[in-house]
Amino acid sequence: MRSLIDEDARVGYKTEFAMTTDERIITCVRTANGAYTDGNHTKEMLEQTKKAGIRIDEVYADKAYFRKPILDDIKEINAKAYIPVSESVYRIDESEFTYNKDCDQWQCSQGNITEKKRHFKSKKDKKETYNKYYFEINQCKACPIHDKCCKKSSRKILNVGLNTPEFYEISQYQKTQEFKEKYKKRASIEGKNAELKRFHGLYRARGYGLLSVSIQSKLAAIAVNIKRIAAIVSSFLFCFLKKPIFSKASFGF
Repeated sequence: MRSLIDEDARVGYKTEFAMTTDERIITCVRTANGAYTDGNHTKEMLEQTKKAGIRIDEVYADKAYFRKPILDDIKEINAKAYIPVSESVYRIDESEFTYNKDCDQWQCSQGNITEKKRHFKSKKDKKETYNKYYFEINQCKACPIHDKCCKKSSRKILNVGLNTPEFYEISQYQKTQEFKEKYKKRASIEGKNAELKRFHGLYRARGYGLLSVSIQSKLAAIAVNIKRIAAIVSSFLFCFLKKPIFSKASFGF
């Protein structure tokens, strides 16, 4: 979809922002056209947040950000990522297969274990590489679901991406109560997103062009930050004045 008036317009514009989870202060804002893929500015936004003097220990995001480059960028700054596994990049059916990272082997639901692994390059894209894991042939032949699982092949061959073993470990951690409790913090950004749209006009572009919408997004972020900082300061002063204060001084002659 193209506009004759606004060359940057597509279906709409996208505003991406980073925010502290506890204080709910926006630290960085980026605006792009509707064709933008979420997360492409993650590294830049992390760097700008750090330049503002904010220490980043944990990063929360939705599954659209679950990509190897983004996970690596978060790891590079010594932070821990709390991002749900995306089915678009991790396609293992864990009800059928489990992975043992110590011996680099996969096991199927029938108890058969892979015996060897080979590395391949995609015929369509030479830059795309993957691994083939071969299950033990005799066990496959004797398996009661051989025809359903292996089709015309004599044994099951599991094709997985190079990052799949790493993603499997992440997936296992995300099933723990620790991750589920931690990830609740991400809900705060949805509230901020709703505030920007409902009370500060970010649901609609007020001007034409990417620059105009970018300025609009930044001004909206400044407005909600001022409101939030004022709320934090007033809350602190209320708690401070509510308690009796006694001072003690020592003098020396």
